[in-house]
Amino acid sequence: MIVDMPLAELEQYHPALNAESDFDAFWARTVRESDGQPLNASVEEYPFPSDRVTVYRVRYDGFGQNTRVAGWYLVPQKPYRLEVDGKTPTLVQYHGYSDSKGLPVRQMNWALQGYCVFAVDTRGQNGETPDNNTYSSGSILGCMSKGILDPENYYYRYAYMDCVRAVDFVRSREETGPIILTGGSQGGGLTIAVAALSTDKGIAAAMPDVPYLCHFRRAIEMFGDGPYRELVDFWKKHPYDVEQSYRTLSYFDGLNLAPRITCPTLLSVGLLDTICPPSTGFAVYNHLTCPKTLKVYPYNGHEGGSEFHEIEKWSFARSLLAR
Repeated sequence: MIVDMPLAELEQYHPALNAESDFDAFWARTVRESDGQPLNASVEEYPFPSDRVTVYRVRYDGFGQNTRVAGWYLVPQKPYRLEVDGKTPTLVQYHGYSDSKGLPVRQMNWALQGYCVFAVDTRGQNGETPDNNTYSSGSILGCMSKGILDPENYYYRYAYMDCVRAVDFVRSREETGPIILTGGSQGGGLTIAVAALSTDKGIAAAMPDVPYLCHFRRAIEMFGDGPYRELVDFWKKHPYDVEQSYRTLSYFDGLNLAPRITCPTLLSVGLLDTICPPSTGFAVYNHLTCPKTLKVYPYNGHEGGSEFHEIEKWSFARSLLAR
């Protein structure tokens, strides 16, 4: 069964970038704005039944005004920590669309291997992080069209920078060593964005799984399920806003961000994925110029490689740390 295009064509799929002329300036200005905003982080120990890992409840100021981002920070006890030059490798983890960071048990598999882990909510979704920003346009249903007519006011400008600020938080910790980014679906798209926008923040590796928010024009042509539907539903009622919407989306497209990534990257794709069509993942992978590895799961959908790919990620991380 082929839901997109044959594998041989996917391997050669290299669509043109569609970044606006001010793309780099837009992101340089946005990152400077975030860097100039204090985190005001709070860290409070959270009771959790593990004698090897200490769990902390973290809050920090999101990008812009009036939104506190919630996260779990897991720190292995000293005898059980991995160390690289006296510091502990740290995983920063982003979740899928309309999900949350969950409970700390979700991150425990990495923490029990000796990594510090910081998992954060995406604003306005189903976690503990609200979205108190005011948007100038878009639908009240879901997040995809919030502020869609203005890149400066688009939802993912705030969400991307919240996630960059998660890296700023772990960099402020004395125990933090090499930083590894990961997440699936929306979390994969956020991983790509943060890796692209944080090249000076000590990112050692990125591991995006079945990434969302990539190659928007192709994704909306090919998707069968999932939150791209929110854009279609918005355009049904606002047909004259389609091209302006695509212009805004181009600033947040993993396709245009991919060439900026410099760290080693492990990316996964499921060939039967109807939520994030395979060609969108291949488009990003084929535009990466960093050291890169692709894992393809021919008979899997949006779950990707699931537990099998988790093992691949463990091996990938260990191989980098062994260098």
